[in-house]
Amino acid sequence: MKKLIQYTLIIWFLNTFLLFCQSDSTNRYEYTNSLLDEVILEGELQTKYSRKDYVLLKRRVIKVYPYIDSIKHIIALADTDLYDLSKKRHIRRYTRKLQKKIMNQFRADVMSLSRKEGVVLSKLVYREFNMDVYQIITNYRGGFNAFWWQQLSKLYDGDLKSTFDVNENDEDMLIELILQEHILK
Repeated sequence: MKKLIQYTLIIWFLNTFLLFCQSDSTNRYEYTNSLLDEVILEGELQTKYSRKDYVLLKRRVIKVYPYIDSIKHIIALADTDLYDLSKKRHIRRYTRKLQKKIMNQFRADVMSLSRKEGVVLSKLVYREFNMDVYQIITNYRGGFNAFWWQQLSKLYDGDLKSTFDVNENDEDMLIELILQEHILK
C-alpha cells in the first residue's frame, strides 16, 4: 500500500511537469523565406596593434621621414658625381670620402634613433627606392661593407634587408596609412 502511494505521487508529480511544458506545435507560426537588406558595418581599422602602438609608430614615422629626403638628395648627388668618374680607383675614393662626410653629418642623429626607429627608417628606404638598405650599400660600398653593416644591425634587432609590403605586413600597412594621413597630404 505504501509503495502504491509512492508510485501515484511520482506519476502525479511528473504529469504536472508535462502540463506546464511548452508545446511543440508549429502550426501557430508561419515560416517564410525572406531576404534582408545588406548591412555594411564601418569601423576602425582592425589589426593586432593597439591604439598605443599606433601612436608610437606614428611618432616614429614622423621623426624618421625627414631622413628620407636627405637620403634621396645624397643618392641623387652621388649618382651624378659617379657618372662623371670613369676609373674604379676614383669611384672607390669618392665613395669613401662621401661615406665619411655622411657619417660626420648624420652620426649624432642616427645614434639618437631607437632600434624601432631604425627599422622604420629601413622600411621607408625600401618604400622610397624599391631596394633595401643592404642593396644600396652593396651598390656604393661593396658586398663586404654591406655584410659588415648587416651584422652590426642584427646585433640591435635590425635588418638591412627588410622590405616594405603593405599586403603582407600589418606594420607596413599602418606605416603607409600614417604617411598618407599625416605626411603626404
